Amino acid sequence: MREINGRRGKSPIAATFVFASVILLAGCVSASKPTGEDLKSQPLPNPAGELETVLDEEGNEVKITTNDPASFQTLSKDSSEYFRVYITSDHYKLRQIRGAKFIHRKVDKGGDALISEELAKYNRINFTDDGIILVILNGNTGAVETIRFNTRVPRINDLAKVIQNDVTRWAMEHSEEKPVVTKYQIHYTIRLENRSGTTRDKVKEDLKREVRK
Repeated sequence: MREINGRRGKSPIAATFVFASVILLAGCVSASKPTGEDLKSQPLPNPAGELETVLDEEGNEVKITTNDPASFQTLSKDSSEYFRVYITSDHYKLRQIRGAKFIHRKVDKGGDALISEELAKYNRINFTDDGIILVILNGNTGAVETIRFNTRVPRINDLAKVIQNDVTRWAMEHSEEKPVVTKYQIHYTIRLENRSGTTRDKVKEDLKREVRK
């Protein structure tokens, strides 16, 4: 909000007008503030279809809501997309949108927290990156055979490494002795925030020094 400064030579009428305008503006701003009801989350359709169950990072059955990250809310157009992950230095959020009755990720709160902590050192810019991982499992044992980026690779190499580290620590559980699901995609979104007050030019210089090393 711009600060309104008085000027010498203003008439009392002018000063009164400015003051009244400020009061009116403050009233409008106050009236437009969202209430608790406005901020209440609203459930959204399951991205993979209403017949699918959605699980969170703790294995709980949940609904996608308007308070979830935008990447969780969009319609899923790929039948091999099973998981969506949103990571910041403070939070690790996961939604399994398909196949919960056949396969699920074992809960790992400690591992989730460590992955989030890895992002703290990159909080020098406001930036969102994303990537898609394809995981292929052995058709008999369910063990992981292949992990690779598929169609979308993060623009920052260090964030790609964070994603790779995350996928490799996952442990999966199958409902059947012979796995029903042998291939799935994980759609990642990583959000960085500039908490250091560093300018973009300073970040560029720091990155150049790191490259020279």
